[in-house]
Amino acid sequence: MNRRQMARALGSRGGRARARNLSALERRRIAALGGAARRRSLELARRLDDNFRYAAMVLELQPPPRVDRVRTCDGPLPGVYPDKAGA
Repeated sequence: MNRRQMARALGSRGGRARARNLSALERRRIAALGGAARRRSLELARRLDDNFRYAAMVLELQPPPRVDRVRTCDGPLPGVYPDKAGA
């Protein structure tokens, strides 16, 4: 038996022993806290995804920058070469 297997066996025994010492109400409270934390985590992930999609849409809707003079623009002029990649 290697260290990992021993740690796994001892860890599972500890969890069962702790569960035996807790009342049903306390186990229910701990489970509810875990469920609430998971729900908050999933809600935060959804909100982050929504925010990034919104930011991408805003950037997509912005008009290309206005170019007054050719010497003020580095590289190809935006919107002039739509067939080329990166323009």
